[in-house]
Amino acid sequence: MPDSPPAPVMTDVARLAGVSHQTVSRVVNDSPHVSAQTRTRVLAAMEQLGYRRNAVARALATRRSGTLGVITFDTVLHGPVTTLYGVEQAAGALGLGVSIAVVDRVSSDAVVRALGRLEDQSVEGVVALATQEDAVRALTAGLRALPAVFVGGLAG
Repeated sequence: MPDSPPAPVMTDVARLAGVSHQTVSRVVNDSPHVSAQTRTRVLAAMEQLGYRRNAVARALATRRSGTLGVITFDTVLHGPVTTLYGVEQAAGALGLGVSIAVVDRVSSDAVVRALGRLEDQSVEGVVALATQEDAVRALTAGLRALPAVFVGGLAG
């Protein structure tokens, strides 16, 4: 892969637009405290440079990942895949990312490992696609402080 220039950062946008770093931040965060003329200039500089918001830097600054974790026990069947697609579409519409952990067999250890992977990514909540009672029990036992929603039909 040939050497490519580093991705533009807010200071690059600020320099090109002739504004402060804070003004660029206000535009990126859609603050109402920026004039229309300045906003237009900053957006044009972002476009010209190909600037994209750095999700990692934002997560560090806000202490929020903007990521939703999804645990699923079966991605082969149509129902879970369709539900997973719906969760991803809804999260995207809210500006959230999705991180998926697939558990191949229902066991407390496997669930704890999957939850740990999601916690390592600082997800803000978990959607569990759990259609088996054993899966719900394992997830309930493994959840710590994360908010969770269970999706699935349980028999009986």
